Amino acid sequence: MKKSISIILLLAIVFSSTFLGQLAFANDDADTYLKIKLTSPIKYSNKVNIYSDSGFSIYDMEDPYDEIDYIDANHISVVLEDGSISLYDEDNNEFIPFSEDYLISSEDRNEKKIKVEDRYYRDYITFNNYGDKLNVINYVTMDHYLYGVVPREMGASFEVEALKAQAVAVRTYALYNINKHKSEGYNLCDNTHCQAYGGMSSEFNKAIRAVDETKGMIITYNGKPIDAVFHSSSGGHTDNAYEIWGGNAPYLVAVKDDFSIGFPNSNWQISFSADEISQKLNNSGYNIGYVTDIQILATTEGGRAKQIKIIGTKGECIVTGDKLRSILGSSILKSSLFTIEKEVSYDDEIDIHVIGGRDSSTSSVNLKDVYVIDEREIVSKAGDTVSVITEKGVSQLSNSGTPSNIRFTFDGKGFGHGIGMSQYGAQGMAQLGYSYDEILKYYYKGVEIETMD
Repeated sequence: MKKSISIILLLAIVFSSTFLGQLAFANDDADTYLKIKLTSPIKYSNKVNIYSDSGFSIYDMEDPYDEIDYIDANHISVVLEDGSISLYDEDNNEFIPFSEDYLISSEDRNEKKIKVEDRYYRDYITFNNYGDKLNVINYVTMDHYLYGVVPREMGASFEVEALKAQAVAVRTYALYNINKHKSEGYNLCDNTHCQAYGGMSSEFNKAIRAVDETKGMIITYNGKPIDAVFHSSSGGHTDNAYEIWGGNAPYLVAVKDDFSIGFPNSNWQISFSADEISQKLNNSGYNIGYVTDIQILATTEGGRAKQIKIIGTKGECIVTGDKLRSILGSSILKSSLFTIEKEVSYDDEIDIHVIGGRDSSTSSVNLKDVYVIDEREIVSKAGDTVSVITEKGVSQLSNSGTPSNIRFTFDGKGFGHGIGMSQYGAQGMAQLGYSYDEILKYYYKGVEIETMD
């Protein structure tokens, strides 16, 4: 059963020290506005082009319905120069200096939208100067923000109930992480560091429906918004957040996840040469020479690599599975739920001569094919070195030669960090008839789905 948070509790959350000054409200309908830094369409660090078919209106940020100026133009260049932000027309004539307390949007009051370079965004755009760079910020209502996030995080082929679960998770994540970029003058960025956001240009009707039909709903634990993280596919088992990231999030715990099986990236395989891994380690500050072995020392409850030892010719290091993903490329090494196989070949294969037992004739065999015997019982295959008796005493023959080609093959499952909701698992549950709240409560344990009034 869904609950409704009282307005007193909501205001207590919004105006606590955590949220104070980070959420804004329009005067007449109390819409919540977020500041989203745009990076995807931006081409230059000190200039951006914006467009509107109906001209531009300038508003006061404290009251987005209070129009303070109008610019009769379809194209404006916004330029940061000498620490100040100015608006210019196509002939490089300055319209007005731009205050960081201003908002700019189209003149159309029915559907405010503005084009930033080649993408359309709803509501307003504002700018600030941070580190001598021009920050372009979409000042957008929570629901309009979700319209542009849900399609970037989950495709149009997904079931509506899966999209609803995604919408509630996105809304909750935004609220929980509202101060992530507070020191830089905005709330969230538009890439995967926060949540992928494409503005109006990314929207599709089924995602808009999912947002509208879950309006105001968030996931809570003990009455507070949770860190509603999600990933593409668990590979059959999600994991405990404390084992991967540390900390204490009792709602982010390992669950068996057969719902994710059978979708893309349920199983995958990738192979790296030792040279490739050695170079990537060196680029990341791990100078252990040529990698000769990789060993998984410990795994999580969900089976992910928790501790990995990497041995090189100049030393060794121990890293987490997540760290190894970041070193090798998290879109290439798709998860830390993997096993590792090592394959070795040599430039120089050593041959030795043996004497036959019947006619005392000699023959040549490769040392790699030699076995150690005790009377008539085979004890073991010859190792990397074999000791032999010669007229000068005991000598060693090397079976290893020069390991010119060591390859490590990762057999893996799933895609992403494996914490919280599996998006393909949500799809699998939706296809079986589960509702969005049942999906959310399966992946986030001990939570409630509540409505912000």
